[in-house]
Amino acid sequence: MRPDKLLAACLLAFSGNALAISADLGQLSLEELMSIEITSVAKKSQRLADAAAAIHVITAEDIQRAGLTSLPEALRLVPGVHVAQLDGNKWSVSVRGMGGRWASQLLVLMDGRTIYNPLFGGVNWEVQDTMLEDIERIEVIRGPGGTLWGANAVNGVINIISKKAADTQGGLAYARAGTHDNGVGLRYGAELGPGMYLRGHAKLGGREPFESSDRAAYTGGRPAGTPGNEAHDGWDMRSAGFRLDNRLAGDDNFTLQGDVYDGDIDQTAVTVVPSRPGNVLVPETVRASGANMLLRWQRRLADGELQVQAYVDRTERKGMLLRQQIDTWDIEFQHRFSPSERHDIVWGGGYRTVAGELSGSNTVSFSETKGDTALYNLFLQDEIQLRPDLALTLGAKLEHSEYAGMEPQPSARLLWQADASQALWAAWSRAVRTPSLSDRYVTLVQTNLAPFTPVAFKGSLQFDSERLTAYEAGWRKQLRDDISLDAAVFLFDYDDLRSTERTTAIPPTFTFGNRLRAKSHGFELSGAWRVTPDWRLRASYSRLRLDAEPEPGSTDPFTEARIEGNSPSHQFQLHSHARLRPDVDFDAMLYYVGAVQQETAGDYLRLDLRLAWRPRKDLELNLVGQNLLDDRHFEFIGQESLASDVPRGLYAQARWRF
Repeated sequence: MRPDKLLAACLLAFSGNALAISADLGQLSLEELMSIEITSVAKKSQRLADAAAAIHVITAEDIQRAGLTSLPEALRLVPGVHVAQLDGNKWSVSVRGMGGRWASQLLVLMDGRTIYNPLFGGVNWEVQDTMLEDIERIEVIRGPGGTLWGANAVNGVINIISKKAADTQGGLAYARAGTHDNGVGLRYGAELGPGMYLRGHAKLGGREPFESSDRAAYTGGRPAGTPGNEAHDGWDMRSAGFRLDNRLAGDDNFTLQGDVYDGDIDQTAVTVVPSRPGNVLVPETVRASGANMLLRWQRRLADGELQVQAYVDRTERKGMLLRQQIDTWDIEFQHRFSPSERHDIVWGGGYRTVAGELSGSNTVSFSETKGDTALYNLFLQDEIQLRPDLALTLGAKLEHSEYAGMEPQPSARLLWQADASQALWAAWSRAVRTPSLSDRYVTLVQTNLAPFTPVAFKGSLQFDSERLTAYEAGWRKQLRDDISLDAAVFLFDYDDLRSTERTTAIPPTFTFGNRLRAKSHGFELSGAWRVTPDWRLRASYSRLRLDAEPEPGSTDPFTEARIEGNSPSHQFQLHSHARLRPDVDFDAMLYYVGAVQQETAGDYLRLDLRLAWRPRKDLELNLVGQNLLDDRHFEFIGQESLASDVPRGLYAQARWRF
């Protein structure tokens, strides 16, 4: 990285006004931030400072002050999370390694509804177009969460929690226009009766195409595009949703919420034609749509609480390579109680069924095009207060899937509150990733570099779960009223990772197996400093080392390098948030991300700036610049479609409350 760029970026990042006036930033104090109530670590409300896990909370104000406009971009704010944009509408999001378009070791939930894709694993981030103004917070656990959340919560859990309808009363509208990002949105909330609140929203969004990259990606050696030319990766989405909260008589609470979306996703598909050598690049527009409905009932008890939740979710995608329709039904319950002063127990169970219909092509097809799968689980966790300052949490989850049978996922966590300002914790846990539909039934045909012979990758009915044993420790310290630190270290030991075993030489055919293992270790360090009442600095650094190796007898020539190279060894970020006047905010966000994919995607330094002015109490005007240090840079190679360069961007936004 050139010294002049680094110096300029640091000067901009620290350009908050040190002579800030006495008006409050509107942010919580550092002590209050550590007291934020979270629910993801123990499936109960607890202070962040009391969590025996590496957890980071993104607040609604964090998202607004960073000037981010999409859900995956908001996750850039978390130490140890790698967010890479593949093109104008796709991302790779991973925690502590294992990045990729389908980062399958990460479980993502939205208000308790999993948005993990059962077909390929991972998340279709391009259709998670929730209204960011409705998000209360995002809780990100770095490390396994399988004991409570189940399969696929291997490297981490992302829990997106929306605001209650009572907290979004009245109207809110916004309009955004820029070089690449445009959109409008409207939300309105009303009180229907005593204790009953409703809100609804609708939004339209679009992104202009990015630029073609000079990187080659699954193209049989052909250039991926002419650098600087417009890429076929635009995006348009329409969505709407509602939430109804009703506080019933006594201690019962009822929530009903739902969403619907429909959109067009442009991409350049990488496909094969039997009569032509090499891969063929075909621009296409994928039609994506979906809907979901969630119902939750909660009752407060004298010594705890009871909750029952059910949801149904449908997703559809219609593209040239693959047409899919996936329906998910899920129901779960949990009960928390305290049989004595020393024990706090949460237990529960759930049942989920997934039905899919698939239609493929010469490039991707499935041996089973229709089918239902079922998963059920039972979990128990006990938080034991050994001493007033020492707590031990023991738990386990038993989960049964049709593909992998019964999988136990135990954990043990120890938290020591050394004093009122300092806590240390340690954890051991086991987590699994169960097979997706593609692990067992897919056939993917690509073309190698020479002599342009089709290569087939096939699923296997013998493919089993991937397993992780994790060791973690952490330290939190409030050094002074205005300075806090948070550190975490980890050692991960993976077994039975997915490999691609050669089964025939001519034509080349590879079958998915479980003959790869890996170890990773690293740490995350973050801190916050309130320089003045109106100026806050935040910084974080994360280090990751991941080594993979095939088991004896494996014939896999590909996967070791892919696993090792898909996540950066170093990441750093520095944020400055300042209130220059009661009506003016200035924010600067600096991100450094190391090279990935054997330096095909080199390291880069990103600078975002935001200037906000509130001419009236109900109106805010924003001007945001993103990726300001370069005209464009490359972040990640995709899989089924070509990747693009990420350009410099600028947008203006008006937000009005009424």
